[in-house]
Amino acid sequence: MKKILLASSLFAVSTFAQAVDLHLYAGAGLKVPVDQIIQQFEKETGNKVSVEYGGSGQILARYKTVNQGDLFLPGSEDYVEKLEKLGKVSAQAPVVLHVPVMAVRKDKGENINSFKDLAESNLRLGIGDSKAMALGKGAEKMLELSGYGKELNDKIVTKAATVKQLMLYLVNGDVDAAVVGRAGAWKMRNKVKMLPIPKGTPEEKVTIALLSTSQHPKEAQALFNFIKSQQGVKYFTDEGFLPLP
Repeated sequence: MKKILLASSLFAVSTFAQAVDLHLYAGAGLKVPVDQIIQQFEKETGNKVSVEYGGSGQILARYKTVNQGDLFLPGSEDYVEKLEKLGKVSAQAPVVLHVPVMAVRKDKGENINSFKDLAESNLRLGIGDSKAMALGKGAEKMLELSGYGKELNDKIVTKAATVKQLMLYLVNGDVDAAVVGRAGAWKMRNKVKMLPIPKGTPEEKVTIALLSTSQHPKEAQALFNFIKSQQGVKYFTDEGFLPLP
């Protein structure tokens, strides 16, 4: 009974409406909690949600090209602000923090406990492409703030388009260390360790936006409300994302 009452409060807008199809753009690094949220939303409302995953820069470019869709969920509020300047955002809300960390493979980094150690090592480093994904700019800033920017930049062997792709490179051994999201590193904590990050490293905010191009604004609003709700946020924090302060 408790679940039914909760669902009715979250999804009251679309409970008695005819089912519709919604389109959500989402950062690739958010896939696990987003898939869980969508599964529950579809079950409770009967509406369907197609999700287009990609690097935050990639999904921004995609949306600007097609100018269609209902919701936009990137790994950083910066991308929502860009859409807002174009008049494409009806509403927005922060959801959780998306924190970049330096993750090092345990089998390669037994003696790597700091950025100094990493800079003096022979390890191969991967970061995100700052033009394609939310944590790319954060990675560049992290290396700069470490005080070993030049040495660490010289170790970069790849710049990935999505944080998911970068995490795969790390797990598969294509790189020995990488700047990834805390959530991904936390899930793989049996294989990687996280170095203390430099003070001032930017913490991005996963932000949900209701798009002005939505053809089903009431149903899209219901999903918007669910994603930013306490229950929606829990799907993210259960996967290692940090709650908003």
